[in-house]
Amino acid sequence: MPEPTPLPDDLQRRAFSRGDADGAGLRPGRLRRRDIRRPFHGVQIVGSFGSLQERCHAYRVRMKPGHAFSHQTAVLLHGLPLARAFEEELDLHVSVVMPGRAPTTRGVVGHRIRIAPPVVDLGGLPVVRADEAWAQLGPLLALDELIVLGDAVLWADRSLQDPMHAAARVPYRPARERLQKALREIRSGCASPGETRVRLLLVRAGVPEPELNAEVRLPGETVHPDLVWRDRRVALEYEGDGHREREQFQYDVGRYGRLREAGWTVIQVTAADLQGGGAQQLIRRVLALVG
Repeated sequence: MPEPTPLPDDLQRRAFSRGDADGAGLRPGRLRRRDIRRPFHGVQIVGSFGSLQERCHAYRVRMKPGHAFSHQTAVLLHGLPLARAFEEELDLHVSVVMPGRAPTTRGVVGHRIRIAPPVVDLGGLPVVRADEAWAQLGPLLALDELIVLGDAVLWADRSLQDPMHAAARVPYRPARERLQKALREIRSGCASPGETRVRLLLVRAGVPEPELNAEVRLPGETVHPDLVWRDRRVALEYEGDGHREREQFQYDVGRYGRLREAGWTVIQVTAADLQGGGAQQLIRRVLALVG
């Protein structure tokens, strides 16, 4: 069988509909050749189709006005943290306001919602705003997971604090009580899920609320430790995966040393310190310093 006729350059760079193919003068048989993939009904694509963004842009071809990517799809498009099980899900979540009909095509989970959500444009994709996406996951996430996600929303955009409270009060919102309970412990200033988990562990054990990524001035530089108890000159740093990179590790070691030279106590914490006996030891140590 001869090689397929090359597609027009425009159609090779994006997903396209049957109407696009007709407009480009392609014969129907050309769309049945082996180089054409059909990720969704009525959508054709050539080339890569694996990342979340690629799947969303492919579905955008057949997306109806008023529809928006939502729920876990929206959270991930905003670059916010979710459990790996959500990251590995291939289905796209799309919402439409009642009385509109939710999409039912293969590869898409449709949702009908009562009140129009705020929608933003992310690289040409209509996506519910981060505060709304957080609230939509209320029924799916445990309390602490909602707090971690809420902290991440505010780290990305501190102005969404009031909208998050409003989103949790939307009438008929599933899991409203859980969302509102989470808001009581959500804070702006935590840059990673690990920092949030450390904060929750300590504050729930009676440790005074710390400043989060607060400015600390040292001779010749300004640093921002993860958790700060300024009056006791104590700083806590959560060592996540990013700290394993050589350059970052060397910088952090130097920064911790300069903090100590300036009279600060620096506590370094890893994920292992948040479990079992390690957690209790950490609580006792911090309480002894700042309690």
